[in-house]
Amino acid sequence: MRDKSLKLIWKANGYMDAQLIKNYLESFEITVYSFEESVGLSYGLTSGPLAEVELYVPVAQAEEAEKYMRQYAEASGQDKPDFEE
Repeated sequence: MRDKSLKLIWKANGYMDAQLIKNYLESFEITVYSFEESVGLSYGLTSGPLAEVELYVPVAQAEEAEKYMRQYAEASGQDKPDFEE
């Protein structure tokens, strides 16, 4: 994805994980766009590169989204978010 008006905020493992994160951010009125390989969704893959779903937010909302994703990662015991790498 090369749209400079969007920033990658999370890489989810499969469609269901992506929807959970997307709904979480949208509950704070943050716009979220998801991009994934169609084969991952078609076959219900949950691991590997074909299952990965990238979640993007508008650059103007990125700082707020990052704050919420840090809280989410800490509460769920997950690795640090991709935007911190």
